[in-house]
Amino acid sequence: MRKAVIAGWIVELAGIILWTYGYFVIGSPSFIDWAAHAPWLIADFLPNRESEIGMVLVLVGMVPIYWPRGS
Repeated sequence: MRKAVIAGWIVELAGIILWTYGYFVIGSPSFIDWAAHAPWLIADFLPNRESEIGMVLVLVGMVPIYWPRGS
């Protein structure tokens, strides 16, 4: 495995842990008012700042995992 793939998995797992923490614990208010700008499902899925940061880490961690490999 490449080092970038391992780093991607570590970042993604950190994001999952942070999102889970933010989903189940009442934290700080979110960066974006999801209830006003998105359907209720997204507003319930991202209730606070911790869950938003965790979701961003999950998405960023997927980039090196699925990036096409060179020869």
